[in-house]
Amino acid sequence: MDDDLSLKKLMDLSKRSYNNNTFEFSDFLTIQEQDEFAARKKDFTDSRFTLFGGYELAERRMVRFGDEEELGYNVDFPIACIEISPVSEKFAAACTHRDFLGALMSLGLERRIFGDIIVKDKKAYLFCQERFSSFVCDNLVSVGRNQVHCEVVVFPEENVKKERERIAIQVNSLRADAVAAKVCKLSRGAVLPLFLQKHVVLNGQTLENKDKTLKEGDIFSVRGYGKFVVGETTGLSKKGKENVNIYKYM
Repeated sequence: MDDDLSLKKLMDLSKRSYNNNTFEFSDFLTIQEQDEFAARKKDFTDSRFTLFGGYELAERRMVRFGDEEELGYNVDFPIACIEISPVSEKFAAACTHRDFLGALMSLGLERRIFGDIIVKDKKAYLFCQERFSSFVCDNLVSVGRNQVHCEVVVFPEENVKKERERIAIQVNSLRADAVAAKVCKLSRGAVLPLFLQKHVVLNGQTLENKDKTLKEGDIFSVRGYGKFVVGETTGLSKKGKENVNIYKYM
């Protein structure tokens, strides 16, 4: 991200929303870009803003400038969810996130118009800017060796959210480094570089403070290890450690 150029674009959208009394939308922002935006949010005083990526747990998100209360009307985020499925599921090979992204990039479109890609079994759900959805559906015909069919759908979020693996851990406290070490099966020393390298994301923003205390409902991800939600505390062990359920999204 070119910090100055991208932040200028966001500021222009904010001013346009305020001056014209309209909703304005950014491209999809990466986690790092969202961090940079959050660090400068005090500069965006012209209009209120909201971030959303098409579903609750989205990592790549758009910024919407404008507020229903201020403007007197509402406009939804222009995000389409496209289901990409093999034409012949029986004979289709499993594809990875990289396979789906590579196929999309081959269409000549920029990464910024796409949000998250959620791979489920042999299909994937792609979030993209709504105005490009027809182009993707008409032109994306293969992923890897699979011939595919694309269709705009309502994202089955509840079904995806239910697929979670419970991980029972014991920790002295819910410090971020302690929890991350347990779920990633690493030592506290080995997990520290993940924070320094900005590989840990908490509730949509990069977490560098390893001492941060997590709470029930917090969603965090560790690059290379997965995405997790902090569950309920179930009491103390005989040695006085907290028993906590962590749920990993599959």
